[in-house]
Amino acid sequence: AEESGVTFEMGMIRNHYIGRTFIQPTQLMRDFGVRVKLNPVRELLAGKKVMIVEDSIIRGTTSRNRVQNLRGIGMQEIHMAVSCPPTLYPCPYGIDFSSKGELIAAKKENEKAIAEFIGLDSMHYLTVDGMIKATGLSKDCFCLACFNGKYPIAPPEKIDKFCMELK
Repeated sequence: AEESGVTFEMGMIRNHYIGRTFIQPTQLMRDFGVRVKLNPVRELLAGKKVMIVEDSIIRGTTSRNRVQNLRGIGMQEIHMAVSCPPTLYPCPYGIDFSSKGELIAAKKENEKAIAEFIGLDSMHYLTVDGMIKATGLSKDCFCLACFNGKYPIAPPEKIDKFCMELK
């Protein structure tokens, strides 16, 4: 924001006692966490145009709830930049998004459809190449399976969060 001359303000107050909501085991727990994790500051945001920056979007529920809260205080426009590519495939290596059917980017046909589901005016994902370029490292240094479906260790047919654990 500083480099581009755009005003940057902390328009949301974070409850630091709430962790990553997308890894909660049930939708009910995820919904509760989303409701209490971030609270908009009406005095800073009402009537403004904002760009939300997210590290990732998995199911879309956190982002959708956040955008609904912002619309409720009278935001003029809400745009989103996501600092990773769309998550299209489940991760069997310990991250708790176990089925392709849970992944918003796998269910919707493009960014516009995802933005519409979340309630955004627009959204933009970083590309795989852009993400790798930002690190300055070789593509070989990364597991990109959740973005491209090429798993370094073939997972079992049924992928869930426990599928790679020893029994």
